[in-house]
Amino acid sequence: MMDGAARAGLHTPDPATDPAQAEAALDRFVEVAEMYTLLVRETGEPAGFVGFVPRTMDWGEELELGWMLLPDQRSRAYATEAAQALRARKAGRVISLIREDNPASQRVAQRLGAERERIFTYWGYATGLWVTHTA
Repeated sequence: MMDGAARAGLHTPDPATDPAQAEAALDRFVEVAEMYTLLVRETGEPAGFVGFVPRTMDWGEELELGWMLLPDQRSRAYATEAAQALRARKAGRVISLIREDNPASQRVAQRLGAERERIFTYWGYATGLWVTHTA
């Protein structure tokens, strides 16, 4: 939460400025979300996180599947592997809100079988609404 490069693709990209602020942000996630730490199998070091966040959108309630990786852990398929494992746990419609200037996350969504339903402005950013459906 304090790494600006890690947060760069988020809708709230400004990093926390101190550990207490970062901890408070994580506590908010814990209250409302189902988030998991991604660990590198070989070393046990944290790579980032992935999970589900309930979202109230203009058109109704949605469940978002999101991910964030530390910059040095990207391009190793960690986000795809973790998101696929979690996606399999939820039936029905799941969305991912991905900024249009974040092609790496768009590729993860495509590998999950998601399709971009539309582009709209979210938190001031052009954002793709990526959707997957399962039985």
